[in-house]
Amino acid sequence: MKRDVYLSDRPLEEAQTGYMELLQRAGALNPGRPELVEVEKASGRITAAPVYARVSSPHYNASAMDGVAVRSMDTFGASETSPKKLTLGEFVHMVDTGDPLPPGCDAVIMIEDIHFVAEEEFEIIAAASPWQHIRVIGEDVVATEMILPGNHRLRPVDLGGILAGGVTEIYVYPRPRVALLPTGSELVQPGAGLKEGDIIEYNTRVFGALVEEWGGMPIRYDITVDDYNLLRERLKSALAGADVVLINAGSSAGREDYTAALIAEMGEVYTHGVAIKPGKPVILGLVDGKPVVGVPGYPVSAVLGMDLFVRPVVYRKLGSVPPVRPGVDCFMSRKIVSPMGVEEFVRVKLGRVGEKIIATPISRGACP
Repeated sequence: MKRDVYLSDRPLEEAQTGYMELLQRAGALNPGRPELVEVEKASGRITAAPVYARVSSPHYNASAMDGVAVRSMDTFGASETSPKKLTLGEFVHMVDTGDPLPPGCDAVIMIEDIHFVAEEEFEIIAAASPWQHIRVIGEDVVATEMILPGNHRLRPVDLGGILAGGVTEIYVYPRPRVALLPTGSELVQPGAGLKEGDIIEYNTRVFGALVEEWGGMPIRYDITVDDYNLLRERLKSALAGADVVLINAGSSAGREDYTAALIAEMGEVYTHGVAIKPGKPVILGLVDGKPVVGVPGYPVSAVLGMDLFVRPVVYRKLGSVPPVRPGVDCFMSRKIVSPMGVEEFVRVKLGRVGEKIIATPISRGACP
């Protein structure tokens, strides 16, 4: 193969925006057809439509305390200096938390506020207000009320709210399938015997964990040696079974870096090279209407490329947008000089010194 050079060296913002626009025009960011899943198994999924309650919660007036259900009018006048005695009967019932409110009653007195003077007779020293300590119908959820909107990532607590509304199945967007293709004749699987020149293939394990964290479904392929035709066949296979394809390594301009030429042959290369450090050799492409990203082989470059270019794609395929990461204002412990025209990402260690947060740069090497 002919040794190539970077086709372009786009600024970061231009590369991110332009690539997403290309994918949008091609329909490559559209979520898949919604699928019906059990609510109990839906944590972390994205709702494909609003979720409406089928029943109210609670669906009956319920005692909110252990105690005695009464008619509030029967308690008027009770005070510490003039206790009032009540007897269990038609409108005075012992209740536990969650019990239905007996007919005719409109208040509950906590058991702690009751003093029994006989087996079925007690006295109180304060009047009960109407609907005191009662969970009324629909206090949490009212039937037909929207519990959750569409395009919402389901949290564990959301599942309880949905089930409380009488809903047991919901429509969610399918998890985008992300094919992970490790390439390189020097790669060996973790645990294999090592000889000089071997490199343990762990990048795609990291990619897979990231994809799962974002909500996608990673599909990891076997290592592909540096062979153009073999890589072409592997890419065809991945495109047939995935929504997004990541080719790890082979994205630079060396003698055996085939990724850019292959994507250009089979589809379109939006950019080969972005003006960032680390991660410059990233390739952003489109093949068969699907995003294909050439991720650099060096681990730090690879993870940064995943975060900057793959994370937004996975979220958009889920009908969502990536959450904004928290930031912090800090003081650098020493001066940093970066190359002109390059947006550099510097890893730092944070530490608090008095009232200040100090950021100390660590090695700029591409490997962790």
